[in-house]
Amino acid sequence: MMNLLHKFLSKDRTDKSQVRKNFDHYFFSLPEHQWIVEAGAKKHFENLFARMPAKLLENLMQKYPVIFVKSEEMREVYQYNAGTVLRNTVVVFPEFQKLISSNKASAVAWLAHELAFVIYELESDLVEPLMAEIEADKFVCDLGLTFELEELLLMLDETVEKRLRLTYLTINHFTSDN
Repeated sequence: MMNLLHKFLSKDRTDKSQVRKNFDHYFFSLPEHQWIVEAGAKKHFENLFARMPAKLLENLMQKYPVIFVKSEEMREVYQYNAGTVLRNTVVVFPEFQKLISSNKASAVAWLAHELAFVIYELESDLVEPLMAEIEADKFVCDLGLTFELEELLLMLDETVEKRLRLTYLTINHFTSDN
């Protein structure tokens, strides 16, 4: 499996603040993202983007233009993009709209996970969905959001997938600190 974070780390040590400013302007000016500002969720997105390598932000503007759409607006987006596969779209259902509008730190972990999951799907059609989930979790941890991810997973309904993801999280991140 590829390490998503390391793929976008750059040895170039020049100031990337302009890339970050350009990305913020690009991302928050998209018509599909106006709800983010209105819902008070912008702070979580800004927190996520501040943690990400500038090279990944550049790719999100050019190669992987990911959008976040509220589930109730998905029909409009689909009609706007009729005939295309919306693989670059994160559908935000009401329970996650509530999460990213809250002050919970796990909101940033959810955003990072969803973003990484979409990028993994765009990178390769060969990744099994559960392995993509686990790799997306690894990306979240690599961004320094391990405890926030644990909090998020514990909030989810009980499933075999949730237990498997928690097991990987425990094995790969909590035991490596010893």
